[in-house]
Amino acid sequence: MSRSFLLLNPNANISNITFGVEKQPLLKVDSYLTDPQVLIDFAINKNQFSPSNSFYPGIRMPLPISYIQALIHNLGADIEATFGVDLKKIKTAVATFSIITTPAENLEFFQTIPHFDGLGENKLAILHYLSDMPDTGTCFYHHKALGYDYVDDSRYQGYLDYLDEQFKDRNQASDTYICDDSAEFEKIASYQCVFNRLLIYKASSLHSGLITSDYNFDPNPKTGRLTIASFIEFNP
Repeated sequence: MSRSFLLLNPNANISNITFGVEKQPLLKVDSYLTDPQVLIDFAINKNQFSPSNSFYPGIRMPLPISYIQALIHNLGADIEATFGVDLKKIKTAVATFSIITTPAENLEFFQTIPHFDGLGENKLAILHYLSDMPDTGTCFYHHKALGYDYVDDSRYQGYLDYLDEQFKDRNQASDTYICDDSAEFEKIASYQCVFNRLLIYKASSLHSGLITSDYNFDPNPKTGRLTIASFIEFNP
């Protein structure tokens, strides 16, 4: 995949945001790329999606590393300033086309509550919307009882133990995608699925896809909720 069409849009709107009690950083870029349609065409033409082997409730397909390379070229200074990372210390980086395709009735327990994508300060999550579905999006959450907006290594085991106690009867847990406040979690930020919007946030932030009851779970990259999910991990 050539980087020539992965150039930063000169009209991109870059916002540095903090949210929640624990002031989590987030970088929002609207109108990110000059020609995002090329990415969509790539996904449509290749169309080798397969079920995710993680907790992601849908299908995925890898992207060439040139997507990540372009991201760093386009937004490197903003990423370093927002998250305090050193882009010379990247350990691993991966990007995948992603489409949520799992109906609510087929969700596992951990897919019905906010989650985190990684622990600690050394991993970022990047979400690029390649569809325009403003009734969906991404929400961030605060665990009410523990006071957590994120889960790092020091919180991880205690958080899991608390969830086990809090949801001792899994049958009492929600059987849908979380979209609003619940008894356990408060929604503290929400971003709509707007075409060519990019979100970058700490992988440890508690979050969930905003998937409403009328979502159609379309697996077609041409007509479904196509996104790119990327993760960058840094050496200490």
